[in-house]
Amino acid sequence: MAAAIDHLAVVEGELPLDLDRVVTIGHSAGGHLALWAGARPGLPDGAPGARPVVRVTHAVAQAGVSDLGEAARLGLGGGAVRRLLGGTQVERPDPYALGSPLERLPLGVPQLLVHGEEDDTVPVALSRRYAEAAAASGDRVDLSTLPGVAHFEHIDPSSPAWKIVTDWLP
Repeated sequence: MAAAIDHLAVVEGELPLDLDRVVTIGHSAGGHLALWAGARPGLPDGAPGARPVVRVTHAVAQAGVSDLGEAARLGLGGGAVRRLLGGTQVERPDPYALGSPLERLPLGVPQLLVHGEEDDTVPVALSRRYAEAAAASGDRVDLSTLPGVAHFEHIDPSSPAWKIVTDWLP
């Protein structure tokens, strides 16, 4: 993802791009990546994605996996986080520290979290805890939780969940 975002600088002269306004938007695991992309400037030298050429200015997570440690503990995605990072947060703290948006706070970019209260794939508690931590770190974070909404409504552009995103965009 980092390479794809940085590639925007390569094609900037060929396409009508405004690299002063770069927004990442992702759903579920993509929500994790959208937040993580905003955290890239704070990554230590040598870490994957460090030293971004193009900086994200806003990040949107729709039912996002904002805390990889908790996602691994809960076994979300059938244990996908443990498989991706090679173990638990206790066993492999460094990948979690570099990859989890919660561990990268403050991100330094405005963030929107949109999460359905009936989500049984990624619990809304992840977004609530992340929003509290992000705000406590000094980040601007907006959280919208939607009663009666589950996990996949976010990706329907005619849904109320998507309207929250489009209304928030800079």
